[in-house]
Amino acid sequence: MRILHVHERAGFYGGVEQILHDIAVGLAARGLPQGLLHADPSPRRDYLGVFENSGTDEALIERFRPDVLLLHKVEDPARVRRLADRLPTARMVHDHDLVCLRRHKYFPIGNRVCDKPAGSACYTHLCCVQRAHGGPLPVSFKGTARIHAGIAAHAAVRRFIVGSRWMRDELRSNGLAPSRIRIVPPVPRSLAACEVLPPAQTQEVLFVGQVIRGKGLDLLLKALAQVQGVDWHMTVVGTGNHLPACKALAAKLDIAHRITFTGWVDHTELTPYYARAAVGVVPSRWPEPFGMVGIEAMARGRPVVAFAVGGIPDWLEHGVTGLLAREADTATLAEYLARLLADPELAALLGARAAARVRERYRPDACLDQLTAVLREAVDEAG
Repeated sequence: MRILHVHERAGFYGGVEQILHDIAVGLAARGLPQGLLHADPSPRRDYLGVFENSGTDEALIERFRPDVLLLHKVEDPARVRRLADRLPTARMVHDHDLVCLRRHKYFPIGNRVCDKPAGSACYTHLCCVQRAHGGPLPVSFKGTARIHAGIAAHAAVRRFIVGSRWMRDELRSNGLAPSRIRIVPPVPRSLAACEVLPPAQTQEVLFVGQVIRGKGLDLLLKALAQVQGVDWHMTVVGTGNHLPACKALAAKLDIAHRITFTGWVDHTELTPYYARAAVGVVPSRWPEPFGMVGIEAMARGRPVVAFAVGGIPDWLEHGVTGLLAREADTATLAEYLARLLADPELAALLGARAAARVRERYRPDACLDQLTAVLREAVDEAG
């Protein structure tokens, strides 16, 4: 089976590109030729090495002769329709862009998670009002016609691949047939190299991720300000456009002296941070399509405390692999953090169970098996 990936970029820019590359490396190692059709004017040579053929022109299809197309981020509905009409096609849905005007899948007023399909709720909750980039006004208006056109363009796409039940239900609510949707966790190759670490000896809280509003670091800061009875410290690994606001909030809450902001740290250098951490936290405001950062903490034997949004409840089982609070419930998040920090034996027990859960359900090879089976379904269905 020859697989042609279709994506806009060709470099290690972010999580989507890393997952795509990991998939290509894993499938190529199994003897399945990989190609990449992209739109990147400056593709990275180190990124392209795994692909037998790559390029920006659809003439690549004739040269590579794929059995199946695997679409990743493709914005143009006409292109999706054209490609899916031409060859057996699957779409890996990495985020909410296909069905959400704001892309974040939470409301701009109140910041609550949106579980509505694209339609009237986009207007009643003012999701249609967007920040303007240039032009005479600071805001612009965006209707749902583009979303509906994008969904309609996928009529001939044979399989949709999502990372969680929440994402499956999101596609269903927007009219995509359940029979075409498959759940395959987007597990990176690097997870296989994560070692279970001894229980931590400190009352250390760890946040790893982009510091943007959707990741909810501000909610975590508000929770930590309520933690009593333990001498906690937190390390924030990551950067982003919400970092200045979070630093200001930490100072306002009088907890800045308990927090270390490291900035960006290479993925290969994270082990010492996990070794010191008693607990990892995923305080996401947006509904995580999967929430890989939590799995990475669990693989190292760390319990996770998180909000029950998006795909997080798929892997975080309350009282088994960590503790799960209601959406944006900072008081309960504080209670759970205090409980684990004050009880090292409980933290160690949940951490051991978390590591076992990753070994049972989230091995990279097993996830590649699932993905390969889905792609074969798409090919076989085409006859």
